[in-house]
Amino acid sequence: MRFLFLIFGSLILISLPLSATLLEDYWKAVQNTKDRFEIEDHSPKRFSFRLGGEIPGVLHKESLNHEIFWFCQKYIDKYHSNYPYPRFKDEIRSHLTELYGDPSQNFLSGKLSFSCFSGWKEGSSLLKLSFFMNDDEFYPYRWDYYDTKGQLFLTEEDETKNGKKDSFTYYSHSGCPKEITKDKNDFGSIDEWWYYKNCQLIRIEYDANENGFRERICHYENGKESYCEGVGEKEEREAIQLENNQKFQEALTYYRKSLKEYKKEVPNGTSRTCSLLKKIANIEYNERDFVSFTKTLDEFFSYRACESDSLDVLIYKSYYYLYVLGDYKTAKDSYQKTSEIYRKTNGEISPEILLNLAYAQFMDKDPHSCLASLDKLNSRRLTAYPRFFLFYYRGSCELSLGRFEDAYTNLKRAQILGGEREFLPVVYYKLGRASFATNREQEGNLWTHQALLYDFELFEKMESDPLFSNFFESPNGKSHKRKYYLNKQKKQ
Repeated sequence: MRFLFLIFGSLILISLPLSATLLEDYWKAVQNTKDRFEIEDHSPKRFSFRLGGEIPGVLHKESLNHEIFWFCQKYIDKYHSNYPYPRFKDEIRSHLTELYGDPSQNFLSGKLSFSCFSGWKEGSSLLKLSFFMNDDEFYPYRWDYYDTKGQLFLTEEDETKNGKKDSFTYYSHSGCPKEITKDKNDFGSIDEWWYYKNCQLIRIEYDANENGFRERICHYENGKESYCEGVGEKEEREAIQLENNQKFQEALTYYRKSLKEYKKEVPNGTSRTCSLLKKIANIEYNERDFVSFTKTLDEFFSYRACESDSLDVLIYKSYYYLYVLGDYKTAKDSYQKTSEIYRKTNGEISPEILLNLAYAQFMDKDPHSCLASLDKLNSRRLTAYPRFFLFYYRGSCELSLGRFEDAYTNLKRAQILGGEREFLPVVYYKLGRASFATNREQEGNLWTHQALLYDFELFEKMESDPLFSNFFESPNGKSHKRKYYLNKQKKQ
């Protein structure tokens, strides 16, 4: 891939208590999940910091962890009654310590999933059931089955997270996968077969149109694809070779030939259709053929099968609309969808995507949504570079809403972190606005002076803003004013 994207540094996890807001969100999500699966108990639907009644005055991480544990036991008892669940103190304590760990800390790190475990008794089988969070509810998406010896023998998955099991992994006695079957086209029948030998993937066979003919077979060595045979493969191999030799237009021609041949055999969109379209879009984007790029994206998103493989393409599309076209409304909608699919696919929040979403919302004059997006991020689990943008965007959105005190606090945090030099003049300018609006005249003069030293083009914006009127009446402000108009006369 030759796309250049802003990749944030690794996230730093901390062992501090969850905030009340995050605790409440996850607490409510668990209660909503109980309602969905008709599980009744006496846990409060919401919590608030007050005394009396059944609602706790303070909700600790341990309370949420126990809530998840009890939800799991009741869910297993109702929907997987052939499995036992722990009923005695020693068993419960062992489960919480050895199996469940700290779900709340996982939420804090941005991972929006947890696992349930059936009871563990000698001579009994075990079920591990995993849930992911979508909007404000949790949904099951993976079922791991262990035999009486504790050996994993089957995994069922809902890979697309659409409520249907579509992937089935069978394990050998050594614990290695021996075969995986998948329903990738969502037609209800198996259309992919993954074969393993000595724990290594050796072959994948495809029958995407389910006509009994394997139109594609790919062979693997050491876990990597070595070669494929089948419809359109010869053209794709030629395209890959041309692309490696940086003959991008010729590569584009052969990728399109490969796609054309494949669509003759499999007219419905499949994962391979999506893969070829992604490769075509990648070249079109980097060759700046945006007309063709847009058409390829439209075709890509016209196939339902591409949705589960759409994350990279959505990032390309969102980036294109936000930073190339400046179409903030389309970029906002695109980043919103990107964020949702990333969360569903990876079970966690992407700071990079949310920060770009917040920027698109701000530029689309939607500061309330901007702040709502930023509230999902915990600044203390970000490295300095993305933390700068978090505070900068938050301060900018608050400034546009007239929340000057909050804007001053967050813009000052951004200024302390630094960021890239190109952003500093705007940070100083906005700090000046926030300072004057909160009667910090001395600081306002300092920030405004600094902003003009870095970028004198900000002068016109400041001069038309009533918040800067006192500054331009000061000796320093008058000096900047004379300098600006003298330079303007010279240029004319």
